[in-house]
Amino acid sequence: MLDENTGTLVIGKGIAFGTHISFDMAKRWTIGKESPEFVGTEGAQEQKITFRNVVVDDDYFILRLRFNNDKLLIIEIFISPVPFEFKENWADWSYEEEIKHLEHCKAWLQKEVGAKRNFDWGSIWCGYDSLGGFSSIKINYSRQ
Repeated sequence: MLDENTGTLVIGKGIAFGTHISFDMAKRWTIGKESPEFVGTEGAQEQKITFRNVVVDDDYFILRLRFNNDKLLIIEIFISPVPFEFKENWADWSYEEEIKHLEHCKAWLQKEVGAKRNFDWGSIWCGYDSLGGFSSIKINYSRQ
C-alpha cells in the first residue's frame, strides 16, 4: 500500500520504503532469499542496494534501491509469481512471456497504488524496457 502523502510504500510486514530510508539503514535489512548486493559505501554520493527474491504474499520481488547522497532517489521493482532465476543467456526469454510479466506488474501496481502516478513527492512508472528486455515499476522520489 502506498501512502500518497509521503510516498512510503509498504509491501509486507516490516518492509516499508520511502524517503525516510537511508543507505545505511537499508543495508542492515535481512529481506529476500539471497544476500543483498551493495554498490557504494556509506558517505558515497551514489549508492545502490538490490534485494532478490523477496517473498510477499504469493509474489517474488527484486527491489533495487538507488540513493544519492544517502537519500532514496529511486526504487525499481520487479515482480513475479515464481522465484527469479538468473540465467547466463537469453534462450528462455520471449516477448510474449515478458508482456505477461508486464501485465502482472500493472495489476499489482493498480491493486497496491491505484491509478494515480504523479504526486507532490515524485512519480511512478510501470512499463516494458525494450532495450533491457524486462518490465518493471519505478518509483522516483526526485521531487523531495
